[in-house]
Amino acid sequence: MNFQDDQNQSLTDEKLLEDLQRQPHIMIKLSENALLVAESLRDNYFKNTAKFITHLRGAMRQAARGERQDQILSVQAINDLNWEDVQGEVVTFIDGGLGQVQMFSPVPILLRVGSYRVKTGERSITEREHFDYYPIILGDLEGGSKERKDFPDIVRITAELLGGLSALKRTPDLRVLMFHGPLVYMMSGYAGHTPFTERDIDIFLHQYAEQPGLAEQLKKEFLQEAGIEIYPKIAPDRCDEWVERRLFEPLSWIAFLYRQLIKEAQQRKPNILIAGVVERGELPYNGKKSKLSTRLIYSSYSY
Repeated sequence: MNFQDDQNQSLTDEKLLEDLQRQPHIMIKLSENALLVAESLRDNYFKNTAKFITHLRGAMRQAARGERQDQILSVQAINDLNWEDVQGEVVTFIDGGLGQVQMFSPVPILLRVGSYRVKTGERSITEREHFDYYPIILGDLEGGSKERKDFPDIVRITAELLGGLSALKRTPDLRVLMFHGPLVYMMSGYAGHTPFTERDIDIFLHQYAEQPGLAEQLKKEFLQEAGIEIYPKIAPDRCDEWVERRLFEPLSWIAFLYRQLIKEAQQRKPNILIAGVVERGELPYNGKKSKLSTRLIYSSYSY
């Protein structure tokens, strides 16, 4: 069964609100997100979310019926998939974590991003599994606002994206790239950090760019784009200074890495599937413990 065959699902906002209320993990996350938006938007937050999803589902149905050219998302059933169907596929999992030391309070001092690659169906363990990790000492970084509690998160998100990009570059037969956590974070709360210096970026890239030319190319492309399209909008009074000093505004750098990740994945044939893995704990679903979904969502949206 695919999305087109699912004709019994209602497209009304009211029906969708009922569906959301029956899934606790989604309701909890929506409630948390509602507290992050302006107070004037909170009353209609759930209704607006339901309206957006309703329109999205409608667009997906139109594309499935051939009534819409730009297919934003497509859904395919994978409940009949078995191990023989994915024999030889290469999957990489990226996960970042912070090391802490107990002083007057827990203080993160070290970030470590792990990369775990598996080739399904491979009998030789040396060929089947490969693990790397890349440490970054937070105190070595000059930029970013270290006094802010979210400084480690900015570093972790940046390092994880570079870890994913590195996995794409060094694994020509990669089929699936998974990140621990959501693919895209609500970044507005991270705004206002001091820009990273070029030395900071070199520390990041030293861990992830095996070829020096790749690191230099990434920096060059970002600074060219930032100087023309980004910095004049977010810091018009300091745009020339930031470009001259080769500074990397954190959120702009993260957005650039997202685009590079998507661009690289779309250039592969077949396209690489990029997924976020979010833990749901032991929350029940229809009276049973949560299990992996048997429906796979593909995004063809270009950023």
